[in-house]
Amino acid sequence: MITHSHSHSTRLRQIADAGLFGVALGLAYTARAQVPWVDLPELEDFRTYLWLFPLVAVLAPTILATQGFYDQPRITPRLGVILIVVRSCAFIMLGVILVMFLARVQFARSVVILVGVIGGMLVYARHELSGWGSAAIRPRRVLWLGHPAENQRVQTALSGLEREAIESVGECDPQQVSVDDFVRRLHHDAVNVVVVSLAGVEREKLAPLLAAAEREGVEVLLRPGLFQTSPYRLALDAFAGEPVLLLRAQAAPPVELALKQALDYLLAGLLLVPAAPLLGIIALAVKLTSPGPVLFRQTRAGLNGRPFQILKIRTMRHEPEASSAALAAHNELNGPAFKLTGDPRLTPLGRFLRRHSLDELPQLWNVLRGEMSLVGPRPLPVEETARIADTAQRRRLSVKPGLTGLWQVSGRNNLADFADWVRLDLAYIDQWSLWLDLKILVATVPVALLGRGSG
Repeated sequence: MITHSHSHSTRLRQIADAGLFGVALGLAYTARAQVPWVDLPELEDFRTYLWLFPLVAVLAPTILATQGFYDQPRITPRLGVILIVVRSCAFIMLGVILVMFLARVQFARSVVILVGVIGGMLVYARHELSGWGSAAIRPRRVLWLGHPAENQRVQTALSGLEREAIESVGECDPQQVSVDDFVRRLHHDAVNVVVVSLAGVEREKLAPLLAAAEREGVEVLLRPGLFQTSPYRLALDAFAGEPVLLLRAQAAPPVELALKQALDYLLAGLLLVPAAPLLGIIALAVKLTSPGPVLFRQTRAGLNGRPFQILKIRTMRHEPEASSAALAAHNELNGPAFKLTGDPRLTPLGRFLRRHSLDELPQLWNVLRGEMSLVGPRPLPVEETARIADTAQRRRLSVKPGLTGLWQVSGRNNLADFADWVRLDLAYIDQWSLWLDLKILVATVPVALLGRGSG
């Protein structure tokens, strides 16, 4: 199949690039160890670098994919491809340095830089060789079967890579063509693939043509034609013993979402280690400055609205819920969510903790429990979620809530309407990538340190 062959080719290229960056790490270490660099300290033993091999093997193809490296047609100018590779290698080096910082390990910076330089050259060389090889592969001969308007629509929507992979041999309207004429067309044009658009076509007219294509051993690609304006991603799955169409809530590939989940567990675990002494100090300060428990627990809406108990450092007077109704009239945010600058329920220490988001640190445990993600829409209390009148706004619940998100780093004190809050959440969902998560995490640091707004 056209799309399958492209996805398989992409996977093979990603595997090759993962191996090339592993080779680059070995070459970088050798170059740093053997070449007589001037005034550089002695290099660590090679065995201490072994854990970096799986890291760069995963990081390299992932970042290259997020930068669109694997979606470039052969006609893309070389300079454009080189810029993508250079930018990707810079991000790969930053990613390695970030993981080293979180893991509190020190390696020679020259090795990390050489990994990016050598890996970039090897990947670009592989790209050029792949281009020469793919140019020799004959395109698939495609016959378009469907209503003429649908045939035209799909051909107009083809990407550059798809156009390179196919050779159109003509079109057929199922309402006009007979089975015999259709079969003769398959023979005459040596058709490899029939692309079928189901929209506007009667099943009775189409079924015998599909049966003929199956008898002839010609591949068939079915287009439902129902999702042109949907933000959801379509996937093929199996259910009750037959193929079904699956609409995913996010456009992101499942593999990248699984990697996001793995990174959530890894980073939350690493961050809890240095955060533990700080949490102990904060807990003691809360206990000494105001009566009541240290932790505040509240039921909030998680993935698809499923309730969970969020953990926070208590920043208000004990049992503040009793005064919540009286303050509802002072809500500064239009919509179901509540926001009040200078909330009188806050303790003096609580104001400081809120300003610097230190009260959110216990939610790292929620991340480890799988209830939250490091980055995502902030979770609302279940009663506020129940008041969301616009059903389209509930799509913010289609992903796990996060410790931080676009709302936190996009002027959260300046938002006066819940619709603007939701707009940022939906933009995050529709444009999600691992790189976007990294940018939000980095941008959260100065927001928390400088105390711009509160979560």
